[in-house]
Amino acid sequence: MQRNKSNEIARDIIRTAKETFNEKINNITLFNLTDEPYKMFSIKCTIYNYFVLVFNYDRGHFGCSISSGNDAISLDSSKEWDNNCGLDEFWSDIDMQLRLRIPDKFLEANGWK
Repeated sequence: MQRNKSNEIARDIIRTAKETFNEKINNITLFNLTDEPYKMFSIKCTIYNYFVLVFNYDRGHFGCSISSGNDAISLDSSKEWDNNCGLDEFWSDIDMQLRLRIPDKFLEANGWK
């Protein structure tokens, strides 16, 4: 994922998130975007109409958390650096972590299970 600008990296991340989640992702917002002194940005979105998810990228390191008011619940993934990282694997890990936290009845009612 070698890119020159934060905006390009963010577009790749958003594209792969949309490919993974399809209609289960909406309200995507890119914020805190900087290239200098280093590449950094955040992406906020709604997943499964259930969680507000925040993706943070900082100098090649990235991760996701569920927003819970002023707090956040970190989501584990086997991927956390952009060097040779398959973003589809990252989003698949995040999807699994999210589904574990959503009641089965909710997923079934929306046709997601």
